[in-house]
Amino acid sequence: MVNDIEVKDVDVWLGGRQVLQDLTFSVPHGEFLGVIGPNGAGKTTFMRLLLGLIQPQAGTVTVLGETRRKKIASLLGYVPQARHFDPETPISVREFVSFGLPKSFRPWLSRKEKKAVDEVIQKVGAEVFADQPIGRLSGGERQRLFLAQALLGNPRCLLLDEPTSNLDPGAQERLTALVDQLRKERDMTVVFISHDINLMARYADRILYLTHGHYAYGRVEEVLTAEVLTRLYGTPMKVSYASGEIMISMADEDEKAPPICVHYPS
Repeated sequence: MVNDIEVKDVDVWLGGRQVLQDLTFSVPHGEFLGVIGPNGAGKTTFMRLLLGLIQPQAGTVTVLGETRRKKIASLLGYVPQARHFDPETPISVREFVSFGLPKSFRPWLSRKEKKAVDEVIQKVGAEVFADQPIGRLSGGERQRLFLAQALLGNPRCLLLDEPTSNLDPGAQERLTALVDQLRKERDMTVVFISHDINLMARYADRILYLTHGHYAYGRVEEVLTAEVLTRLYGTPMKVSYASGEIMISMADEDEKAPPICVHYPS
């Protein structure tokens, strides 16, 4: 099995604090990796590593067989967190999506470029509002446009940094389902950062759970267990289910946690 992402013995320090420690895992081609964890646990740092924006103090990060930052960037698609736009922003959906095309000195789009823009707009289900100004769209609709931009480069790996933040539950579900559908259709690998454990449990093949210098990695059913999370947090944790949703909470205070173990291979 070919691995599209390989992270080996990675340490990252930022501002005198170790954010990632001894991070080692690999993501097989075509899989959906969900990255979860509390605020400040290193999720965004991990994304910046994959994008080549920062380098680790120790270890190696290989994406699609490449370690060179410029080469990696050309193979990736990136979808940022939801952003607010002024309602009067005078940019149409088509214009906005076209910003994802390779830079050109021409002030107009070629016929081929226009076709490519229309194709990705249709692919993300945005054709019904393709001529509207982006400031008039909902948060979920705008995120589809960022996704369309990312698809213009025909990426082999799609990185999404909390793309469902500030979206209502229905919009979160629809966007994540769309990403998963496109992953299968285009044979892409997906790395999806999220705060929603249940969303990732429904769609991810594997989970990377980061928490303040420690981590757990493996299939969903391997990582989201009381035993693994107890070792990860260093305090007793409880995993329960209610109405099909996963509930993670601290267990009784008088229980004792075993030592932290930072890696749970699949």
